[in-house]
Amino acid sequence: MDSKSEMRASLHEALTLDTAPESDNVRDMTTRLTAFLFSAALLAPLLPLPASAQVPATLALRKNYSAGRASSTDPKGRNGDSRHIDPGQTLTLMDVKGAGRIVHVWFTINSPSPEHLRELVLRMTWDDASRPAVECPVGDFFAQGHGKYVEFQSAPVVVSPHNALNCYWPMPFKSHAMVTVANEGGRAVDNFYFNIDYEMDQEPQANARYFHTQYHTYFPAPTGKPLTICETKGAGHFVGTFISVMANSDGWWGEGNDYWYVDGSEKPVISGTGSEDYFCGAWDFGRAFWYPYFGVPYYDNPSKGGEKRGILNTCYRWHIQDPVPFKESLLFTLEHGRSGWDEERKPLNNHYTTVGFFYLDNPEGDGPRIPALKDRIPTLLPLPETK
Repeated sequence: MDSKSEMRASLHEALTLDTAPESDNVRDMTTRLTAFLFSAALLAPLLPLPASAQVPATLALRKNYSAGRASSTDPKGRNGDSRHIDPGQTLTLMDVKGAGRIVHVWFTINSPSPEHLRELVLRMTWDDASRPAVECPVGDFFAQGHGKYVEFQSAPVVVSPHNALNCYWPMPFKSHAMVTVANEGGRAVDNFYFNIDYEMDQEPQANARYFHTQYHTYFPAPTGKPLTICETKGAGHFVGTFISVMANSDGWWGEGNDYWYVDGSEKPVISGTGSEDYFCGAWDFGRAFWYPYFGVPYYDNPSKGGEKRGILNTCYRWHIQDPVPFKESLLFTLEHGRSGWDEERKPLNNHYTTVGFFYLDNPEGDGPRIPALKDRIPTLLPLPETK
């Protein structure tokens, strides 16, 4: 019986009373309803998003743009619809001049390398800027941490069967959009398929901001300092966070608060209550889950005995309903200590990879340069010898 049939059967049983005495009926119904609600909670992340979230009210309005697509389609019109990427090669996916915006990106990849999600680096450059605004491993850009594919569904990012990477972040440009992917691994990518859907305007959108990412690695997290998720100057708004955690020590990693320093403020103007709270979960999450604006796609704690050394977690929080605006600058940090504020854990600090997603009034990338491949793949630190 499939999961939907099981849920329907549970509902039917929960609402059906037999001929037992009344007290037994009530007790039995309560038990069945509890089981049904628990089953529904487990199945909720697998169900489609509400239709209202997928069909905007503006869909029926006249469209004043032209639609386009950059893709790996076979130029001969046959079925060779992918590109080969040799080690060290950079493949241009999109090179379009004019004013417009990217509205959808789809990739699927066939590579013999188990690390290809970290080896392939996506770069997006707007309006001939000297540095790309987006410079991020393909996996982390699509909320795929630890080099692992995980199917999940959120509002701007969806990974569907089988290993199909989708994102719907709107990415405006005023005169030129250049998108590339570089193979920084040692093995060739046999097949890289892509579709990048975009819209072209007669004039640039008024007040449009440029889409940016900042990618950081902390192997391990620095003692005495929080993690920097985003530090930028200019006017814009922050719209998303994705992190991957590898625990080097036993104990829960999620006690650290999120702190937001806006426009040079000395004290945070927004303060949180813990990392799991920032990612809209609670009490160690307990399982993987995913919703339109927050989720934990990868969570292997149960298989490793709980909050233990070696666990791998990934979390996302999309600030689509609650973007954080700034006029001059933004510094967004996340504590990582055993108690949060102490910024340390014994015997070893954990490993973190983070991506901040934001819009800025400047097309120039201003985050740290992406580290070399060897510095993007963490390994569990050896425990110190005990005397």
